[in-house]
This record gives sequence, C-alpha cells and structure tokens, in this order.
Amino acid sequence: MRYYLCIIAMLFCIASQSQQTAIIIPANIDSFISFNKTFELNESKQAPPGKASFEFKPGTRKILFIAGHATAHKRNGEKKSADNGTGALAVSLNKLVNVPVLYTTFLSESDPNTEDNNAFKDTLAKIVSKLKPIFVIDLHTSDPSRPYEIDFGTLDGISFLNRKDLFEKLKNIFKNEGLANQSKDFFSAEKHKTITKFLHGKKVPCIQLEINANNLNPEKGNLQAQRTAQLLQGLVRFVNTSVK
Repeated sequence: MRYYLCIIAMLFCIASQSQQTAIIIPANIDSFISFNKTFELNESKQAPPGKASFEFKPGTRKILFIAGHATAHKRNGEKKSADNGTGALAVSLNKLVNVPVLYTTFLSESDPNTEDNNAFKDTLAKIVSKLKPIFVIDLHTSDPSRPYEIDFGTLDGISFLNRKDLFEKLKNIFKNEGLANQSKDFFSAEKHKTITKFLHGKKVPCIQLEINANNLNPEKGNLQAQRTAQLLQGLVRFVNTSVK
C-alpha cells in the first residue's frame, strides 16, 4: 500500500510541476534584447581607461551566474567572438531574481575560461570566498547546429560536488520548460583552465552550461523568442526553488 501511495504522490508532484503558471512575460524578453544590444555594441571595444573589462552585480541569493564570454576575448593572442546572449541572460536574471552575476562588458585581454592568471578570476575568487554560493552556473553558447538544447559540463560528473540534487533539479526544470533535448559533458569543462575546473579546485559546486544559440536569439523571430523565454523561465524557477 505504501508503495502505491508513493507512486501517486510522485505522479501528483510531476503533474503539479508541469502545470505551473508562467512567469516570464514579453516585457522580460524585450529587456533581454535591449541588454544584448549593449553587449553587442561594446563587444570588441577596449575598456575605457581606469575601468575593468568586466562587472559584478551583487544579489541576495546564493546562486552565482557567470558570463565570462559575454563579450569578445583574446585567446593565445587571437580575438574570439562573444557567446552572444549570455551577458543579457546574466543581467536579466539579476533583475528578475536578484542573483549575483559576474560578466564581461568589454573586450577581454585574457580568456577567463582558458587562463587562471587574470583579473576576472582574481575577482571571482574573492566573490566566492565572501559569498560562499551553494551553486555556480557558468554560461556559454553552443553553435545552433548542435543537436541539443542544453549541454551540462560537469568534469565528467564531479563538478557539482555534494550538490547533485541541484544539478538534477536543474535538468528536470529545463525538461518541464520544453528543453528536454539535453546532453552531458559534450563540453565537459575538463579541457583548459575553465571556470568550472577553477571553482571545483576551491570546493565550490559549479557546472558549465552550454546553451544552444537558438535559445539566446529572441530577435530572430517568434520561435526563438519563445525558446529564450523558456530558458529564462527555467533558470528563474531553479533559483526560486533552490534558495529562499
């Protein structure tokens, strides 16, 4: 009898999750587009004298979002394009659920995802030491031709440390939002000196979130706008149900 009651409770929980009221409204996507235009405008510009090429916005939540490729960056002396939309996503989340976010704002002379000796990671180390986040999500963009909606980089299953519960919650929330085509460790964050590897070394639970670019281009049309709304809504729900 207890077994059947557990099954019924589980099914009720799943049904409740799938019938939640929508959170994101068109104005939120309009704001996303506006934020993204600023990032695109400054993507390849040098930071003004005396100003850093990145910015930290504080928040009251214990989940930290990072967008170290929100603008163009130099890797081995060559300029690499930005992960378009990741900066706008970080700023949107800061506005909507008051999470702390660290993101680039101008051309980065050093790639924080392949090098450790730079101001971005120095600042990140200070932030996590003070904030002590329960989870960190490092935002990246995957080519639109990738077959997945989301790829989770987990250092082959160890980056989230003892917070596998939050990792599983994030996966399930994305599925409920329509982002069911998921991949794990296609980009494992194991290569290079990634943010995820850097934080794992500091015993901070972290994942590298590779987002299909189709989910971060709402300007391209109605379908892309809906995909961005689904992605943003999933992350908002994740924050709201993970920390109070």
